[in-house]
Amino acid sequence: MDPIIAIIISVSLCLITVFFCYRYVKKTFDDVDYVLDSILAKKTDISLKTMEDSRLSKLGHKALRIAEMNIMDVSQIKHEKEIIQSFISDMSHQMKTPLSSVTMYTDLVLEGRITEDERQEFLYRIKKGTEKLQWMMDSLVKMSRLEVGAIELNPVPAGIKQTISESVSDVYAASVKKNISIETTYFDDIMLLNDRKWTREAIANVLENAIKYSSIGGEVNISIEKLPIYTKINITDHGIGIFSDEWNSVFKRFYRGRNAKGIDGAGLGLYLASLILEKQGGYILVDSRPGQYTTFSMFLQNCKK
Repeated sequence: MDPIIAIIISVSLCLITVFFCYRYVKKTFDDVDYVLDSILAKKTDISLKTMEDSRLSKLGHKALRIAEMNIMDVSQIKHEKEIIQSFISDMSHQMKTPLSSVTMYTDLVLEGRITEDERQEFLYRIKKGTEKLQWMMDSLVKMSRLEVGAIELNPVPAGIKQTISESVSDVYAASVKKNISIETTYFDDIMLLNDRKWTREAIANVLENAIKYSSIGGEVNISIEKLPIYTKINITDHGIGIFSDEWNSVFKRFYRGRNAKGIDGAGLGLYLASLILEKQGGYILVDSRPGQYTTFSMFLQNCKK
């Protein structure tokens, strides 16, 4: 072969090789650029059809996962921000009334232009207002610590009879004040998986709620029903009741039912009870007929034999 022709062929092959290498490199960089732009734009619909090279395909899939994780993180942060804003708004609203009352009655007492009976009455109302604020602050601290996991419950096998008895003792003063009797149907003690301290608080919260919404001279009933996996603790009152469309809402923090207007409360007790049971692998349900009865059923896990 003529040396000149051989040189021309060699040069041509080199040029063709360089051309195709350039095209391949350019396409590769274009694909990488497309993937990076998609991540920056927070897109999750990255097209992988043109990425026939396995390495580019892997890059595309990883980029897709990064984009999806980024969007999920942003969405979660936005959701948490909305929850915090709602929480602060609700808390501010709930504290506004007792704070205003305390301020007003304090000003009246300080002015001094009142009778001794009025002064005693205003001091009593200031005391009640500060007690409510203290209770709300304690409940909010417990709630927030439980929600973020700062408090860890330690469910262990424990008899439920003593816990129920202690919960009844916690609300005894409130029941006597309204002349409400708390009747417990006899049952043999049952070993349940629970944290006694926190279970006592959950039961006391539900009992307190039952007393609060019962008429003076009423009755609250406690009964126990053992099921295959759980044991059900029923607390029934015969007060104002809850409408069926509110059965899920009553366990939300700061929620007050339509029937609860005019009755003092903050909407935290049932939420705390639900949260405490959930942290122990249990749950709570409600059944009610307005003006007839309300039954809260608290489920705790049976101990495995």
